Amino acid sequence: CVLPCWSRRPVWSCVQGEIAILIEREAKNMVKTELKRAFCSKPFWVTCGITLVMLAFGSSDYLPLSYATVEVPKPWWIYFFHCFFLGMKTMLPVFYPIVVMIPYVLSYRRDRDSGYMKLILLKTSRKAYLGAKALAAGISAFGAVLLPCLAWIPVCRLLGDTDWNYAKQYYGHNILFLPSFYEEHVVLYCVMYAFHAALLGTAFALLGLGLSAVVKNRYLALLLPFCYAIFSSSILSSFVGKWFAALDMMPLQIYYYREVYPLGYWTVPIYEAVLIAVGLALYWGGDHHAGKA
Repeated sequence: CVLPCWSRRPVWSCVQGEIAILIEREAKNMVKTELKRAFCSKPFWVTCGITLVMLAFGSSDYLPLSYATVEVPKPWWIYFFHCFFLGMKTMLPVFYPIVVMIPYVLSYRRDRDSGYMKLILLKTSRKAYLGAKALAAGISAFGAVLLPCLAWIPVCRLLGDTDWNYAKQYYGHNILFLPSFYEEHVVLYCVMYAFHAALLGTAFALLGLGLSAVVKNRYLALLLPFCYAIFSSSILSSFVGKWFAALDMMPLQIYYYREVYPLGYWTVPIYEAVLIAVGLALYWGGDHHAGKA
């Protein structure tokens, strides 16, 4: 702090201001470092490739060869949203709770178990480190689902029909969530679908991050969110209700089924918020306990 600052206000207030600026600068640098580590890592791009393969596998049922001997109206197997929808609903809804763990969820445990975390904390605060790590884990999981989906949309569009009016009339009755938005902006509707899937991935990634902070076996922590998704979609949903079924959260139609989901349109966002809150609570609590050990 320079001398003129001392002349205008007490020395301690000036020092506090400088410390706050340094902490903010360190936090920003920490976020940039963690994001770079997440997005420049091989696991992130491997996950993007896995997601793209799952989309292609799901959409493979859409290709004309499989419908060569089936008499169906042309828009059913030429309309590109159906191609994208098949890709999104076949394998991705089943495996997304574990796929999103691959990019960066285990990085916290690797840092903690190897002692690298102690070296990082010599240069920054624990709060900045934990916040940057959680942000990087969530954003990398979000990107690992969103980027392949966005890349797959134009592929489906190239395979799609150009007879928009006829295709919309045929397939439009199957769109239950925001049908008017679908009819006017089909591509943006697909983008919205991709963002919805990516948000689900982020919620489960942060849940996995929290479990990795409290579960001794870090690889078991990766499997637990997937096991919960299977359990909630089978046993738990049969006793409590289908709105607990994590594997049924991917299709956009879930926002429409008010008789199944008691909170209507808000069921899924609240469900995601609860998963994120639980994950972050486990994450901060597990790190606090590990720091005292």
